[in-house]
Amino acid sequence: MYDYYPRYYHYDLRQVPLVWTPTSVALNQQLRALWEQHVYWTRLVVNSIVGRQPDETETIARLLRNTDDFAAALKPLYGPTAANKFAELFRRHLTIAAELVKELQASNTSAAVVCECR
Repeated sequence: MYDYYPRYYHYDLRQVPLVWTPTSVALNQQLRALWEQHVYWTRLVVNSIVGRQPDETETIARLLRNTDDFAAALKPLYGPTAANKFAELFRRHLTIAAELVKELQASNTSAAVVCECR
């Protein structure tokens, strides 16, 4: 067991070296910022729902706006069709998660177990 080495550690056999151009660095920074915002606003949405805060609607709207920001960042790479589909699926994921938190907060565990993907 101690002498096992995974086969995917052969970095020296990589054919194409990783080159960070200014464009790829900017894209990396933009996507990192978007994921940080996603984490930040997701946490605030959960806190707003569970704590029954008055800013729940505004916080959810801001979190859902992040999906459009992701789509705008992905359009140059994957085209508008794929970027818009990503935004649509991401928005559905976030909406379902918010509904699930609301059901759990209301102690409606049976609805949480049967939570469907629409």
